[in-house]
Amino acid sequence: MKIMHLYGELIQKSTNLLLLIPVTLFLALTMMGQANAQKVIAFDAPGAGTGSGQGTGCFAYTDCSVLINNWGAITGYYLDSNNVFHGFLRSPEGTFTNFEAPGSDTNPNDFNGTLPNAINDAGTITGVYYDLNNTGHGFLRSPEGAFTTFDPPGSLGTNPIALNLEGAVVGYYVNQNGEFAAFLRRPDGTIETWSGPGAVSTGAFNIDIFGTTVGHYRGKRSVVHAFVRDPQGKLTPFEAPGAGTGRYQGTGSPGSSVGLNVFGAIAGYYTDANDVVHGYLRNPTGEYATFLPPGAGPQGANCYNDCPVGLNDWGEITGIYLDANNVYHGFLRSPEGTITTFEARGADTTPGSYNGTLPYSINDQGVITGYYLDANGVSHGFLRIP
Repeated sequence: MKIMHLYGELIQKSTNLLLLIPVTLFLALTMMGQANAQKVIAFDAPGAGTGSGQGTGCFAYTDCSVLINNWGAITGYYLDSNNVFHGFLRSPEGTFTNFEAPGSDTNPNDFNGTLPNAINDAGTITGVYYDLNNTGHGFLRSPEGAFTTFDPPGSLGTNPIALNLEGAVVGYYVNQNGEFAAFLRRPDGTIETWSGPGAVSTGAFNIDIFGTTVGHYRGKRSVVHAFVRDPQGKLTPFEAPGAGTGRYQGTGSPGSSVGLNVFGAIAGYYTDANDVVHGYLRNPTGEYATFLPPGAGPQGANCYNDCPVGLNDWGEITGIYLDANNVYHGFLRSPEGTITTFEARGADTTPGSYNGTLPYSINDQGVITGYYLDANGVSHGFLRIP
């Protein structure tokens, strides 16, 4: 309740946020009207492969991305039967548009191609494409389908992760020293790069409308730290309470997403001293709530890399946990802290399979999207409508 109270104060104090009130009221009424209509819809992009390790969604060797905006448009990627990645845009009505960034390698069995990572409410999409040299480059796709490609100066490989409504893009790239560093590409095309203090690996994973950026960095002892970076470039590290200080412990993980909403709340994962992965919510004043979904096994979320987490402007969080039978499940945490777990129909829940349901993002209407793995190891997208 304290977080929701803070949200109300922020709305009153911000002239810009007052512009969001009509939309917010509409979304609230929409959510109320849908409260008794919960359902999960599976989908596959046309052309998605049907073999083990193929399909629509996320894969062991890529960053996970099945993203929904506040209008219900979804972007992501699929792996076809020739083992080539392609981007897709699914309209709110369920119509698909498949696309390739110019310069993408589409040779069979190269496991290259186009991999979108984010969509904003204007319909602009950003992501990465891989060329014939297996080098990643950034792209922007306009709502009309026009492409702009880019790389930070000196990049040996670029991976855009998120963008805001104005079209500012953040992500990470490989610099000339072979280290991962963070970047911000502004709407005018200028690019700024940075690394965390003493970091050998830094990534920016979300940006809000005001230009605040959040992400992770890893030091030489392989401890992971989270950071928030203000629009003027001041970087402030932070740690979730209970985060471990051993190797590969800490707040966040390499490649993991970070939830950031318009009010400055941040959601993610941390690993404690016993290597158990927990969820956290950091409210706009720096106070924390930590949690584990009911039914989580001894390793908690058991997600140490590319962990999916979504946070909307109401303070709802979605993500994953691993049960004691080594099956993944989705959860939804309300602003008050109540946690509901769920499954996508068709998800493989065979003990020991490490398959199951993996939600990735949630919009302000409470619609969740992600992917699930079936008994044949094929990935499929899904929508959970409240």
